[in-house]
Amino acid sequence: MGERFVVAEMNTHHFMFRGAGATAEAARRALLKAWAAHRSALLALYPEREGSLPEAERMEEHFRIHYLEFEADAGYRWPDRLV
Repeated sequence: MGERFVVAEMNTHHFMFRGAGATAEAARRALLKAWAAHRSALLALYPEREGSLPEAERMEEHFRIHYLEFEADAGYRWPDRLV
């Protein structure tokens, strides 16, 4: 069996965010880091939206994060391993 990794996914109203890591927690942190970067970019353009864009630590109050585990060097038809 090869090296395993986890992909965390969060589908918001407009975007799908993903993070990957060796563990579910590492994947979660990567996903929330992507959200934080997205939020910062939006707030730079629209500072008045600060109250409607949750900070990364509060995203799970609004959206669910799903976790998928994969093996490196394997082939998948999402999310099932084929080879």
